[in-house]
Amino acid sequence: MTTVIRTYQILVKAPVQSAFDYVSDLTRHPEWSGADLRITAISSGPIAVGKEYTSHGAVATQKNRPNQLKVTQYNSPKQFSFVAKDPDFGDVKHDFTFTEHGGGVIIQRTVTLSLAPVTAFMFRLFINPLVGKPLMDRALSALQANLEK
Repeated sequence: MTTVIRTYQILVKAPVQSAFDYVSDLTRHPEWSGADLRITAISSGPIAVGKEYTSHGAVATQKNRPNQLKVTQYNSPKQFSFVAKDPDFGDVKHDFTFTEHGGGVIIQRTVTLSLAPVTAFMFRLFINPLVGKPLMDRALSALQANLEK
């Protein structure tokens, strides 16, 4: 397997704590993800390491694709991570870091997954530049707009 890591970032004019609170609430990701997505908590209590969720969303031609999500890091207001168990891609890690900058916050999102070598090559050459990056850019722009309201 080949590890594929993609990092994206955006500067948001918002307090770091507000940005962290919004992003770490996985049930709010559909508000900015740009995809047909539903996320519900399956464990009760506040957001913390170990809290679990289920998501259903669209990926390529698949509708209502299920994923199990689990919070793996919760260090307010600096870092939030979760892993999504995808039926085809296995564990997909999502790491968010929040860095105060010039009265705002830089939100950095790193996505890590393991793919078969040929799939990883296709991902790097075609899928990410033509689909993945444009989708992530739109999602981060929507996140920015929601936080700067």
